[in-house]
Amino acid sequence: MLELFDNYQLQVEQVLPYGFVEQADSFLYRCPLMDQTFELELRIKEEQITFKVWDLETGEEYIQVKQPQMTGQFVGQVRKACQAVFLDIRKHCFRQKNFLYEQSERLIQHVAEKYQAQLEYLWAKSKRKSSSQAGVLRHEGTKKWYGLFMTTDWSKFKSQEQGKIEVLNVKSDQVAELLEKKGIYPAFHMNKKYWLSLPLDDSLSDQEIYELLATSFQLTKKK
Repeated sequence: MLELFDNYQLQVEQVLPYGFVEQADSFLYRCPLMDQTFELELRIKEEQITFKVWDLETGEEYIQVKQPQMTGQFVGQVRKACQAVFLDIRKHCFRQKNFLYEQSERLIQHVAEKYQAQLEYLWAKSKRKSSSQAGVLRHEGTKKWYGLFMTTDWSKFKSQEQGKIEVLNVKSDQVAELLEKKGIYPAFHMNKKYWLSLPLDDSLSDQEIYELLATSFQLTKKK
């Protein structure tokens, strides 16, 4: 489960406000799980993350949660509860790293600052280590998408070109007009009538990207 933190960098200044306790050589976070049946203990030491789940009735470690061969319904519920905590910690205390393009890094930083959001990888094969990464930007309440970040191949946009490219898909109410502009393409993998693909290779300025994302954010807000 800790692979959720792959290619994420700890933001040390965020851990204490989140609720971690600083110890001699590490940061420790504890929280109850499943109506206080269990307690999750997560430790960060020199950017290495470890965790334990304690059975509060017996006082013993519930090691089944770490054993892949354990596939029962109950252990699955415990894993799901742990994962929810891990994702929340990742959202508030980590940031992504290792993008192909500097513009992608700047975009993710902008999203964190303006929308208090991070990319969410909803599909197991779309983790940052995968060759087909896809992460979404979603509204906090409705979970509606306002952006889709993908790593794909240039050939999806220019048949004569090859190689990896990072793109951001955004919703627009001016698709036809914007497709006349260099650096903007019909959306890959989404409804081309309403969405656009924006390569993050500095073909467009940061400000242009941010404005198009802001429009997408507004168009996808709950009415």
